[in-house]
Amino acid sequence: MKLRSAGAVLTALLLCARAALADPVETSFAVTINPLDGQHTVNGGRSDAVSFAPLPLAELIVRERGDSIRIEGLAPVTLRYGGSADGAQSTSLSIVNATFRHAFLGGWFVGAGQTLYNQSTTYAPSNGNFRYVRGPVVDLIYGSEVQYSRVTGARFELGRVVRRGRDQFEFWVAGNSRMHGVQYTQIPTFTSFCFTPSGYIPCGPAMHTYADPENAAQIDLSARVARRLSKHSELLLGLRYLNYTAHYDDFPGQIADRNVGWAPVLGYRLRF
Repeated sequence: MKLRSAGAVLTALLLCARAALADPVETSFAVTINPLDGQHTVNGGRSDAVSFAPLPLAELIVRERGDSIRIEGLAPVTLRYGGSADGAQSTSLSIVNATFRHAFLGGWFVGAGQTLYNQSTTYAPSNGNFRYVRGPVVDLIYGSEVQYSRVTGARFELGRVVRRGRDQFEFWVAGNSRMHGVQYTQIPTFTSFCFTPSGYIPCGPAMHTYADPENAAQIDLSARVARRLSKHSELLLGLRYLNYTAHYDDFPGQIADRNVGWAPVLGYRLRF
């Protein structure tokens, strides 16, 4: 999962922040609501619609001159599906984006850092009418299947910040060209069937856990305007596009997870 790489990048970010604190700094904290509307696709091409699922994101920026540290996070939030074809009931998701940004003339900036995703998806209980297929392995599902994963990778950004009167326009293109993680799938099943007067019934319950390494890539586009309300507060309005796609390492071409969608942005920011 390249956790050593993630730790090294985050350590570098903290060292940069420590160096920046040697001089006066500007700090801002924002909370935004991002109602995501899009599609969630898993292996086999099965898709679930996500309709304006609220994603409450927190954002902390510490800036000194032309350098800044930006940390964006989503505390675990649960997304629920309605009428899912594959039986998915809900997904618990948390996100951390941490980047170091350097600004140039004209408001342009570049950034580099790390992204970390944690997710866990729960499926509706099954009584043997669904099966889990992994290569040559086929398990009948008796109970509630659970899939969970942690994926991380380097994040790179290019953007611009322009101020016009009371408004500040903020644009950026961000991407993770190579992310790594492991998806774990827990399958409740039975190892044998027993004969009873009413016929054969499943017996010998077991929980099979499968680990599948995966790789992913992501595009994150954002455009927003910060409208100054007072000396220390701003209203944030904008639009964001996310495209995340993961594939299995051991099964080339098979999608592990794909999430694509748009989210209007509404938030409030304080400057100190």
